[in-house]
Amino acid sequence: MVLTTTLVASLTTLAANPASAAPEEAPARSNPLFLTGPNAGAAEDIAIRYLRGNAAAHGVNAADLSDLSILSSYTSRHNGVTHVNLAQRHQNLEVFGAVATVNIAKDGSVILVGETLVTDLAKGTSGTADLNAVDAVEAAADALDLAAPKSPKVLSRAGGAAQKTVVSESGISDEPIPAKLGWQPTEDGLRLAWQLVIDDSSDSHLWNATIDAETGELLDVDDWTTQHEAHEVADNLDALAPGRATTLNTAAFHTHEPVQDGSSYNVYAGPAESPNDGPRTVVTNPADRVASPYGWHDTDGAPGAEFTTTQGNNVHAYQDTDSNNAPDFGSSPDGGPSLTFDNPVDLNEHAQSYRDAATANLFYWNNIIHDVTYRYGFDEASGNFQMNNYGRGGVGGDYVRAEAADGNGTNNANFSTPAADGGAPRMQMFLWPGNQFGAQNQVVVDGVGSFDATWSRFSPAPSVAGLPGHRFVYAGTGCNTAAYPATLPGGNWIAVVDGGTAACTYLLRTQVAQSLGAKAVVVAHNATSAAPVLTGAMTTAPVAIPAVAVSQADGNAIKAAIAAGDVTGSVRKHPSHPGIRDGDFDAGIIIHEYGHGISNRLTGGPGVNCLSGNEQMGEGWSDYFAVTMLLDPALDTADGVRGMGPYALFQEDRSGAGIRPRPYSRNMDIQPFTYDSIKTGGWLNGTSLAAPHGIGHGWAAVLWDMTWDLIDRHGFNPNVYDAWNTGGNNLSLQLVMDGLKMQGCGPGLVAGRNGIIAADAALTGGENACTLWASFARRGLGYSAVQGTTNRDDNTEAFDTHPSCRGDFLNRTGMNTLDAGDAAPMQFQLASNRGLDILASNSPYSRLVDCDTLQTVNPSGPITPRPTPVKAVNPGNSKMSVNAKGRYNYVWKTDPAWAGTCREFVLTLDNGFQYRTYFKFIG
Repeated sequence: MVLTTTLVASLTTLAANPASAAPEEAPARSNPLFLTGPNAGAAEDIAIRYLRGNAAAHGVNAADLSDLSILSSYTSRHNGVTHVNLAQRHQNLEVFGAVATVNIAKDGSVILVGETLVTDLAKGTSGTADLNAVDAVEAAADALDLAAPKSPKVLSRAGGAAQKTVVSESGISDEPIPAKLGWQPTEDGLRLAWQLVIDDSSDSHLWNATIDAETGELLDVDDWTTQHEAHEVADNLDALAPGRATTLNTAAFHTHEPVQDGSSYNVYAGPAESPNDGPRTVVTNPADRVASPYGWHDTDGAPGAEFTTTQGNNVHAYQDTDSNNAPDFGSSPDGGPSLTFDNPVDLNEHAQSYRDAATANLFYWNNIIHDVTYRYGFDEASGNFQMNNYGRGGVGGDYVRAEAADGNGTNNANFSTPAADGGAPRMQMFLWPGNQFGAQNQVVVDGVGSFDATWSRFSPAPSVAGLPGHRFVYAGTGCNTAAYPATLPGGNWIAVVDGGTAACTYLLRTQVAQSLGAKAVVVAHNATSAAPVLTGAMTTAPVAIPAVAVSQADGNAIKAAIAAGDVTGSVRKHPSHPGIRDGDFDAGIIIHEYGHGISNRLTGGPGVNCLSGNEQMGEGWSDYFAVTMLLDPALDTADGVRGMGPYALFQEDRSGAGIRPRPYSRNMDIQPFTYDSIKTGGWLNGTSLAAPHGIGHGWAAVLWDMTWDLIDRHGFNPNVYDAWNTGGNNLSLQLVMDGLKMQGCGPGLVAGRNGIIAADAALTGGENACTLWASFARRGLGYSAVQGTTNRDDNTEAFDTHPSCRGDFLNRTGMNTLDAGDAAPMQFQLASNRGLDILASNSPYSRLVDCDTLQTVNPSGPITPRPTPVKAVNPGNSKMSVNAKGRYNYVWKTDPAWAGTCREFVLTLDNGFQYRTYFKFIG
């Protein structure tokens, strides 16, 4: 496939600014000239005409574009841009993955094209449809190592060449399995293939599999479930963390247009990310009238709530501790007719003790994200997540199924996004048991000792106080009442039962013990392996007593003590454990997961999931949405430490190192990512950033810098509901959202950069282009950066800005020679005296370059960190000066240690315009 995003080529046609001056009467801008001038006609027709008229520019020939179908087309209301997503077809069948996104301005101008088109379609097509859709499902199940499908049946079949078919769940999928015929690009040309989607009922996967229609071979597979993955823990950077502030920006998540439905939620409300940032607060009437016109508990579009539980138009939040992708019995907290959600929390206890509060928090945050991102253009027409679209475009039926305390795993979270608008996504939030602190619970046997114990998903957790003075009763398997002694203690007692699930489930054992009056259950494991975490199907009313498990050896010791005579003791939360934590209380993780749905739906438009390749930045956008939506200058600084997921990792605050390879910071000593860091062996100490999480974190680092640079220029607005032009943080959110819509399928980091710069061109006429170029250039995504494909090893970083965003210092062209350690007067001319407060943050700086190529170099080899920008200093007590005619003089004090090297000196104005020149140091 040809992977291109046409933008930079058009930038070369811009006239550069005069060599020694930046525009002053108007903001410095590098408005990317649109690919065309105004055009008449419908946006879809303009898009098709443009592509066919410029086939060669996109690496294809005219015949390859003879059959284009419209996947989706919608207009963003705030900027008037129509995003036309076209699918390439051959012989009346879709070419899988061959998509072009053509962005059309209000006047019909073509702004930007991003595409993954396939060339020479007529060459090398092969294959026949020897397999039908059911055969393809069976072949996919075998290739994906799923269970054998059980009696698969065709539920529906459409006519046409694609033979669109829906096959029954067949015991392998939680949803019916759609299948269609099309062409799969391979190294040997196009192969006829079935493409189908399996919602894996055995694990957290949403498989998009392509099966050869002739041979049954698996030709391609994508997993549309994106895992949070907390396996990359950053270095300990606590010494670099700023002091923790205590005053939150309480205006952050208060809409100016609330729905007055009387609802209230006791939650960790933004910008508090988690309990780390402060106590819960009661939020009243939080629904935004624009995004959720009938409130959060509506589904019919008429006044009055349809649900008093944590269910509504945007999300259904419930617990799924047994991991069957269905609500546990009674697991959606009920706020009653007044919609009052005020469930108790005691953070000294384990998370299972306050599940309803966590579920309500999950419901609150999913709705907040829906409403806020709606304001920035993630609406019905662009494929957002709603049950009822209220007649505003798009396809309904795709509210988020948000599963709290999901039993599918621990220390993680995930989000599954069906490609089709109308396909309901699933968010799975896990518990973080804190195994690093040892056992979660403890069984105390008086006079014998204390024994480490695991935890249960289906029961309440043992409390800190525990159950002191309770007698222990051994009941064998404990599967029925007959297993218990004929005479049970009259007072409080704890059942001890044998492990293993061959005879009955752990849940049944606990139900039996509870029915007989036991206050807790201890499972004595039946094998020499570690004691299990106890699980059970939550289809009936939950048990009310705690259950734990101990090892086989400890179980034998407890049973021996019981056999020796009456023995008492307790089951309690382990005094050395801080308590199991619930990701449902970490808004950063919730936003991150929801962000996967946003980036998948917007890239390539609704109807296709096309974030592919090693450079795909889904993890980066998700982290970006989390840290930017929650940004609060009371807690965050541009050059401080911002960790991702600190609460779940038991870190004290958001300045913890977090779960990424490095935390986020504009300080490149803390976050050293540059574009070439994505290469194999290109990260710190010659390691490799993992794909997609480590590479994604690099993209988020770039966007975090960009956000602070825009805040420096436009200020910070505490309210994220406000319009894009009210603060740099609001503008950043808008540009990233628009860039997702514009960049096209299969984007790499350069394509993502181009989408954002094009978004600014469409939104502001390019007012912020130089600021954006300066942000990207500092991290190696400058004007000359080359993406190549989305393979991680064929990119080339560059640190230059766009030619129209740079000028020369007076009398400082070419290479300048200077004695290392001397002071260098650096002069530049503006149209007038603007005063001295005209420099961007961290400006000016210098950077080591190769004396011959003038490219940034790394003397220690091709690994991170690259030579970081060194902030320039003045000699003595001098400062930058300016005369009445606007001639500025910055005297730069150089370093004697630079002898024998070359450096680029960069001075950036507050509008992003840069003056640059080179020095060779002698001495």
